[in-house]
Amino acid sequence: MAAKSSKDIRSESRFMVLRTVYVHGTVTRAQVSAETGLSPATVTTLVGELVDEGVLREAGQISSQGGRPTATFQANPQRGALLAVDVAETYVRVDLFDTSLDRLDQERLEIPQVAHTIESVAAHIGDCLERLRQRHPGLERSLLGAGISLPGQVDPVRGVDVFAPNWGWHEVPLMAALEAAVPVPVRIDNPLMALATGELWFGAGRRFRQFVAVNLGTGVGAGIIVDGQLLRGRGNSAGEWGHTTLIWGGRACRCGRSGCIEAYVGVEGIRATLAEISSEHELLAVPHHRDFIERLMRAEAAGDDAAREALMRTGDHLAAGIGNLVNLLNPEHVSVLGWITRYAGSELQQRVRDRIAQECLPGPAGTVGIEFTEADGEGVSLGMAVLALEAFLERVGLPSPSSPSAPAPSTGPERPRTGWAVPHAGR
Repeated sequence: MAAKSSKDIRSESRFMVLRTVYVHGTVTRAQVSAETGLSPATVTTLVGELVDEGVLREAGQISSQGGRPTATFQANPQRGALLAVDVAETYVRVDLFDTSLDRLDQERLEIPQVAHTIESVAAHIGDCLERLRQRHPGLERSLLGAGISLPGQVDPVRGVDVFAPNWGWHEVPLMAALEAAVPVPVRIDNPLMALATGELWFGAGRRFRQFVAVNLGTGVGAGIIVDGQLLRGRGNSAGEWGHTTLIWGGRACRCGRSGCIEAYVGVEGIRATLAEISSEHELLAVPHHRDFIERLMRAEAAGDDAAREALMRTGDHLAAGIGNLVNLLNPEHVSVLGWITRYAGSELQQRVRDRIAQECLPGPAGTVGIEFTEADGEGVSLGMAVLALEAFLERVGLPSPSSPSAPAPSTGPERPRTGWAVPHAGR
C-alpha cells in the first residue's frame, strides 16, 4: 500500500471533522478534537476552511466557566441544495436535500421492468426534476450538484456503467445524457457504494471502523469499510459479493455465471427457491419485485408453509454468504441493508443469526455483530447526497476520501447550463 501524502492525510482529517459535525448536529471544536483524535490546532484550521466555504456556520456560543465563551458550529443548510437520484430496475427516485443533509422534498416514478437505455433513464430523471422545480421555483439558483446512483458496476472515474445485466448494459457511457437531464455537476455511483457511504457517515460508521454493509435488493452486494474508509477497488467494483460462488454448478445468475450468491438471495433467487418448493404457487405470477417480496412475507406470517420454507432457505443461503465475508474480512460488525430489509420478518432475521455461528470460524463468529436495518431507498438517497456534497467540496478544493476521483469530462460538445449556475458561498 502506497504511503499517504500530506494531502491525503488532510483530506481524511477533513472527512472526520465533517462527519462528526453532521452526526452530532452542533459541536464545539473541542468536541470534534476529542471524538476524532485530531489536534485542536488541526480542528481549528479545518473548521475554519469549511466555515469560509459556507458549508459550516457558527451556531452560537456557550459559557466556559469564567473563560471566554466557546463557539459552537453546525452544518449550514443555507449554503445550497443537493439532488440525490436513485435509479433502480423498478423506479426512479429524486430527493432534494439542503446542505445540512435534511431531506426537503422527493419525487418518485415507477418504471416498467424492462431493459432501459441511458437516454430513457435520463428522461425519467428529468421528469422528476421538473416536478421538483415547479414546487421550488428558485431551485436552479441554489443547486450545488447531484449524486446519481445507477444499477450495476458503475465506474465514476470513466463515467460509464461497466455492467448492468438486468438491462444488458456493457460499457455504456453515462455522463452526456445525465448532464443534459440534470445540468449541474453530476457524480455517479451505484447503490452499493451509496448505501455503504450512508452507513459510514450515519450508521455503523459511528461505532465501528471495520464493518461490512450488505445490500439486499433486486441485486446484492457488500460495501466494505476498512479502517473507517470505503474500499472501492481499482475500478470501483470492490464488494461484488453477490457474484461470488455460493454453490458450485448451481443456478444460472444474471451475470452469466452460475451458483452466485445473488442467484439465491436476490429477489429472483428467492422466487426460484419458492418455485423449487411449490412450482404452482400463486405468488410466482407476481411480476413486480417489491410486491412479490411483500406478499411473500405476508404469506409466511399467515402460515403459508411454502413461503416459510422459501424464507428459511433464503436465511440459510444468506447466512452462508455472510459467513464467507466474516471469515474473509473479520469485521467488527455486519449491517444488513437494502429495501428487502423493510419486509424481512423476525423469523428470517433470527434464522440468519442462528445459522451464522455454523458458517463462521469460532474466532470471527464470537466477535461480530449482525444488525438488520429497515430501509426503503433512504440509505441510497442519503448516500448519494453525501457523495454530491463531497464532490462539491472537491471542486472548491476541500476534498474528502469517501468519493473516487472526479469523472473524466464527457467527450461531446459543451452544453450551456443556463439558469443552473452553481451559487457562491454567502459569507
